[in-house]
Amino acid sequence: MSFFDRKRQYLVGSMILLLLGPWPSCAEEPVRLTSDGRLKATPVFSHDGTELVFAVLENPKMFRLMTMQLADRSVEPLRKAATTAEFEPACSRDGRYCAFVRQRGVLRLSVAILDKQTDTLVEVLPPPGFAGMRSPTFSPDNSRVLYSFADESRQQIFSTDLRANDPQKLTNSPGINNWPNFSPDGKEIVFGSSRDGNFDIYLMQCDGSNVQRLTHNPVQDIRPRFSPDGKRIVFVGHRHGNSEIYVMDRDGTNLVRVTHHPERDDYPDWHTDGKQLVVVSERGGRHDLYLVRVP
Repeated sequence: MSFFDRKRQYLVGSMILLLLGPWPSCAEEPVRLTSDGRLKATPVFSHDGTELVFAVLENPKMFRLMTMQLADRSVEPLRKAATTAEFEPACSRDGRYCAFVRQRGVLRLSVAILDKQTDTLVEVLPPPGFAGMRSPTFSPDNSRVLYSFADESRQQIFSTDLRANDPQKLTNSPGINNWPNFSPDGKEIVFGSSRDGNFDIYLMQCDGSNVQRLTHNPVQDIRPRFSPDGKRIVFVGHRHGNSEIYVMDRDGTNLVRVTHHPERDDYPDWHTDGKQLVVVSERGGRHDLYLVRVP
């Protein structure tokens, strides 16, 4: 090849690069927070982003809630005196309260609300028989706690005050409604529902009105959570054959896939900076917490 041919090839290649735009930068590697490999679930950040609360399978019969200080990765039980399974934690915005699901017997689950300032605990108790609440979350102003509960063979979203009184039913649809989460301004609630035959992500006003469907996917989309600025929603989708983490705008547009791995990525929660997520990732059959940068 002559000098002029090489020069022409270089110029053509440069023009193609200019047309295509810059090469995308490599995604940052996830930061591994735990290394014990035990089964974990539902990690959530504290109100200031310095602490994580998550459930770990302590033995084959019991999940225990643990807290991790991100500064030094130290871990200790949230409630050392707990003698029954506790999981699915939620932290209030001011850091005073923690809500979680508590086992009350065989297939009976309550929602417990812990006042960490006074070390007192109240519970939303299930009715007699096999029944239970799931997925508690706080309103931004600490006035209400949302949870999911099977009512008349249909799982609906309810709210209660912080004294476990004044239950209010927010949804009334077929199927299962679960994983509610308030927008930062407290005006909207995002949740997952199977009301149309498959789990998708929905949005409604805080009083349960004006329900909007955000995803339309033939396989399930679950566990949505608003970003700290309220502009985006993270959720778990099964669009590529296994559990992966996705982010979209609050109206369901601009879908971005966050994780890319043949094993499971699940239970995302936003860091208070809005740039990172904590997720439970399965790697080699082991389950650990990771910090993942949002694209």
